[in-house]
Amino acid sequence: MALVLTGLPASRGIAVGHARLLEGGDFEVPEYQIESEAVPAEIQRYRNALLAARVEMQLLFERLQEAVAHEVTELIEAHMLMLEDSALSDGPLEFIRSRSINAEWALKMQRDQLVHVFESMDDAYLRARVDDIDQVIARIHHALADRPTARFDSNLSECVVVAHDLAPGDLTQMAQLKVAGFISEAGGPLSHSSILARSLGIPYIAGIKQARQMIHEGALLIVDGDRGLVLIDPDQERLTRYRDKQVDAKVRAEKLKRLSREPSHTLDRVEIRLSANAETQIDLRLAIENGAHGIGLYRSEFLFMSRGDAPSEDEQFEHYREAVRTLDGLPLTLRTLDIGSDKQLPFGQKLEEPNPALGLRGIRFSLKQVDMFKAQLRAALRAATCGPLRIMLPMLIEVNEVLKVRRLLAECAAELSEQGIPHQAALPIGGMIEVPAAAIIAPQLMEVLDFASIGTNDLAQYTLAVDRGNEWVNPWYDPLHPAVLRLISMTIDAGRAAGKPVAMCGEMAGEARYTKLLLALGLREFSMHPRVLLEVKETVRSVSLADLEAKRSHVLHAPSEAMRALDVL
Repeated sequence: MALVLTGLPASRGIAVGHARLLEGGDFEVPEYQIESEAVPAEIQRYRNALLAARVEMQLLFERLQEAVAHEVTELIEAHMLMLEDSALSDGPLEFIRSRSINAEWALKMQRDQLVHVFESMDDAYLRARVDDIDQVIARIHHALADRPTARFDSNLSECVVVAHDLAPGDLTQMAQLKVAGFISEAGGPLSHSSILARSLGIPYIAGIKQARQMIHEGALLIVDGDRGLVLIDPDQERLTRYRDKQVDAKVRAEKLKRLSREPSHTLDRVEIRLSANAETQIDLRLAIENGAHGIGLYRSEFLFMSRGDAPSEDEQFEHYREAVRTLDGLPLTLRTLDIGSDKQLPFGQKLEEPNPALGLRGIRFSLKQVDMFKAQLRAALRAATCGPLRIMLPMLIEVNEVLKVRRLLAECAAELSEQGIPHQAALPIGGMIEVPAAAIIAPQLMEVLDFASIGTNDLAQYTLAVDRGNEWVNPWYDPLHPAVLRLISMTIDAGRAAGKPVAMCGEMAGEARYTKLLLALGLREFSMHPRVLLEVKETVRSVSLADLEAKRSHVLHAPSEAMRALDVL
């Protein structure tokens, strides 16, 4: 019987191939004291290693720049920027000076500080940046040990690569060698490497501890990226079954692909807007390819993370402008900085709170950090000259927050006019409905908002008092709870009464099994990860809206058990 390993599904699909084990990622970091007179030499040794890592990354970037799409090298550029950041260029030097320790130990201590900041964050996407930190720091460690980072050859065609971790640059090079699939001991579904694997269509399972100890070189593997399973040396019956699944998946993918240019309307010809969530150029291009109506949620946080200072107005402007131009006329909804004390920025934010999940986050944080917020608003006003752009405010709970932002936006527009800088005179302002208070006062919020979007992840979490990331209470996290569904319904009703569009950008919007339910509640705009858009469109095109609307009252009053089984529709 085949041995089955379980990990985190990072990129969907089925791969079959023989295992190729890569070395690296598990060497010991030496820790020792040095004499005070040796400190200057140790500092120089660290600087030399940092320079070597930068050169290595630059050469990798130049080698791949012409061979792969821009959005791929963008992720490698993110690692290059981390190597330039003061957190890595200066932080370890302070430990060497103050504690008289070797460079490797100092780098490890700096790494632990950075990781502590990121792992305390509530946002799963930002927590996943720990993988990027570790990949970049590993390059410096290899340089300190005078060990090359590259750990593979050209003999990888149709193989399944098994590694401790996979950096975006390594993954890109191996993808060019026609690798069948990836398995890693570290990482998760939100790492840059996972994002890249999804964009390349290569199955990837992350987080299988000690995978290289349990998988032998050359073993025949089945990688089930849909369920996060790895089968080692499967029998013929399972091998045949999975090869049939591969064929079925290709047929289904081609079928869904044909929907990309088809209208997203129901059987009774009601159009449903299907937009995409995005944070990188990869997502933008995939959204366009899959026929998205626009970007319903563009996360700006990643611009602020993994660096020692806030991005300048000009840097943000260039980034937002590139995103707007990529969309070529499709609308971009820019969510303003969604950060807080539970998602600390690694450049001077020392906000200590007893309960950070209920603390200074989202729009509250931005209104406290006015200069930083105005830089983002000014950048958005400037980028809007290149195409349709609107802003969306996270974690709203009252009308006055929106009014303050409107005043700040007008102030920014006036300043840009005085300076003679091209910009839009104003931007549509929307709000995230992601706490019960906002859903309850949705009618009042709609009076001052131009649009709204329901964030179901936090809405369910705050409504049910359940941390969805806490495995102890995870069984109680239920987006189909009657209270959550009624808050969703109240928000949709408030938007309809005010004539304001209401979308949904939480995880529920991207689950095709929930599409009929949400349509029955009156939702007409969805925003989701671009890779699942066509699955949702397929469901939309298969249902009659009139039939679903007739069941709305039943949905809102059905017992929880019936709702969880989704047999009310």
